[in-house]
Amino acid sequence: MSYSQRLLARERSVGRPVRVGVVGAGQMGSGLVAQINRVPGLFMSAVADIDVTRAERALAGAGCDRVTTTDDPSAAAAVIEAGESVAISDGLALTRLPLDVIVEVSGVPDVAAEVAYASLLAGKDTLLMTVEADVTVGLLLADMANAGGAIYSICRGDEPVECLKLIEYAEDIGLEVVLAGKGKNNPNRPTDTPTDVRDEAIAKGMNPKMLSSFTDGTKTQVEMCALSNATGYPVDVPGMHGVPCSVDELAAKLVPASDGGIVNHDGPVVEYVTGNVAPGVFVIVKSGNDVVTHELDYLRLGTGPYYAIYRPYHLASIEANLSIGEAVIDRRPSFQPRTWTSEVVAVAKTDLKAGLTLEGIGGHHVYGQAMPAGEARSHNGLPVGLAAGCVLSRDVAAGQQLSYADVTVDETRPIVAMRRLQDAMLANGTLGRR
Repeated sequence: MSYSQRLLARERSVGRPVRVGVVGAGQMGSGLVAQINRVPGLFMSAVADIDVTRAERALAGAGCDRVTTTDDPSAAAAVIEAGESVAISDGLALTRLPLDVIVEVSGVPDVAAEVAYASLLAGKDTLLMTVEADVTVGLLLADMANAGGAIYSICRGDEPVECLKLIEYAEDIGLEVVLAGKGKNNPNRPTDTPTDVRDEAIAKGMNPKMLSSFTDGTKTQVEMCALSNATGYPVDVPGMHGVPCSVDELAAKLVPASDGGIVNHDGPVVEYVTGNVAPGVFVIVKSGNDVVTHELDYLRLGTGPYYAIYRPYHLASIEANLSIGEAVIDRRPSFQPRTWTSEVVAVAKTDLKAGLTLEGIGGHHVYGQAMPAGEARSHNGLPVGLAAGCVLSRDVAAGQQLSYADVTVDETRPIVAMRRLQDAMLANGTLGRR
């Protein structure tokens, strides 16, 4: 039975639909709000945005005709209990409202981490579309959720999750996964800044900082790091290879070097390519049986023993509600870190001078590079998700990886406190045992 059918059955049993709250009403959040309200058995009960007018517009765009705007939690709770919708400016306030699921879509790692932490403490199922927070403190959040009976998950529709679903499919039919990855939509220009991409961003109706985070490669590094931590697959080299590749070339290029490909690691890895693969995701699999190889060749999957299983799209916020179904109905996450295999560290885009307050992801100062977590620890590497607001304590040259020793970190930030706790628990062996 489909999730929509099962959600309707739940509504008949409970007497009301699943009440969903969303934090963040930008482009992605507004699309998510509209889509959620089209799914039988789900209801868009609350939207929070620091600009409350955006929350109001998102609810209106979803067809919610009875919307109350209030920052009074008691009044907001009464509106939700009455089966209506509320627009509110404080995302943390959603964690105190009678909601079943909170979906965080702000795109700001600090906001996402704090909302997720508070939501899980309140016992609510918590879904993130801000993957940058997951690669910074996701293992802590996942362990909190799993210990307390709530669900923590990255949402369906993003490349890491849809790639994981291909991995699960390949494993379920008995194929060996060699590599998993995505196509990158934009050219890889690590030194791009919001200023460089401003005109392109305006033409696309995007925030220049957001576009910069795509073109400088950070988004791709973050997404594949998240996949690495969900699977235990490492990156083959820091930053990954990122070779130009067409769909037809995947199963030839992205295989072990001993068989003519680019992969040096013994075992499956995560990777990305440029070319016509975007916006798709893929896994490279190997058949270890001559009979199966013959059958796959006959079925036109390719020419063995390596094959590409390719999904030519990911639908971002349009698919995210599938994770609500998985959480509420099946009580399982779509995607969460199970190891801390990889880390995304901050690297200087240009020569940076002591005293500078760093901009975060997509800004003028740093980009992210995925690397083995152990190597990042040995270099004392600064996670890119913590970079915003750090003050440089010494000069850093262009292309140099930043370390904690290079910056003064604001220890009052909740995401920093969460990261310190995660690091301590990893060090003493109480995280990452699953």
